Amino acid sequence: MESAHLKSAVYTATSLEIRLPWVISSAWQMALDQTPLEFETDKDIYFQLKEQAQDLLGAALTQQIRSFVETPHLTSLIIRNCPRDRNIPPTPYSGVLSPKSTPIACLVSLSFHSVLGINPVVYEGENDGRLFRHVVPARTGASQKSSHGSRLRFSYHVDNPDLPLSSENLGAFSCCSEYLSFFGMRCDPRINTTLVNIDELINALPAATVRELALPHFEVRRPDSFASNRRSTPELPVLVRGLGGEWLCRMDCENTQAMNLKAQSALDALKALLDSRQFDQPHLLLPGDFMIFKNQRVLHARDGFEPQNDGADRWLIRLFAVNDLSRVRLTRTDHFYEVLS
Repeated sequence: MESAHLKSAVYTATSLEIRLPWVISSAWQMALDQTPLEFETDKDIYFQLKEQAQDLLGAALTQQIRSFVETPHLTSLIIRNCPRDRNIPPTPYSGVLSPKSTPIACLVSLSFHSVLGINPVVYEGENDGRLFRHVVPARTGASQKSSHGSRLRFSYHVDNPDLPLSSENLGAFSCCSEYLSFFGMRCDPRINTTLVNIDELINALPAATVRELALPHFEVRRPDSFASNRRSTPELPVLVRGLGGEWLCRMDCENTQAMNLKAQSALDALKALLDSRQFDQPHLLLPGDFMIFKNQRVLHARDGFEPQNDGADRWLIRLFAVNDLSRVRLTRTDHFYEVLS
């Protein structure tokens, strides 16, 4: 039976897409309907969600999902036809909504993170300390270039790029998020989440440009999603070699500046390559779709759009995660972790 389930998985060179069979999704829906959302007070729920998900998914499908973290060349994973909330409220344009209003979406996201063996975190000063961020066209932020913006294109970026990448020394701050996930609540067929694979970009750049981007000749400003401490960090490289020799990236088209002319030339070359859009990998998330990608191994973007403000606009739920909690500076340690940034 499990071998038939595996037929609904599609691999590409850098991504994996899985569609949950109806029988699994339905059984998981029934189990989650009986699962209390107590992640802020029950420290065992993360383990319990993992056990529950593994039992329902089966060993083969569980291992296939885990391969996303274990396989270096895989940079994104989409799991479609997940359990979802049957009755959801209007799109929360304020960006604030209790997890108890969308319990199934939150539990599915936490379950997949637990199965993958990664740790959800929230960054101090970002999203008001809330673990889940609602990616919605906020009425007060339509002209922002952030996850709460809409009218302007939210160009190619890595989230939290001013923080240390996975192979860099921490210093006083926590590491840059290693994973970013979205759960589809409402879909707008006009709007894709666009990913760009770092390796494809580097292979298309001249070697001299890559060498310049790997030098600490850039300044990175903290993104707009941080309400406070919008500092800029100088003398950072855009490209860094990971511990396994893979390329990591902290590029943020809106918040990265060169510190000299050679660095500016390299940055312009990278931006021109991105603007050609030849490396875009667009993904449309439907309600009940879960998407996760390696934040330092891909850039992501979203085109501008005009929201209808009718309660039915596009809505995703976002979650950050890291591999190793020893790479973060904890400021809060209840079930999830708020980390110093």
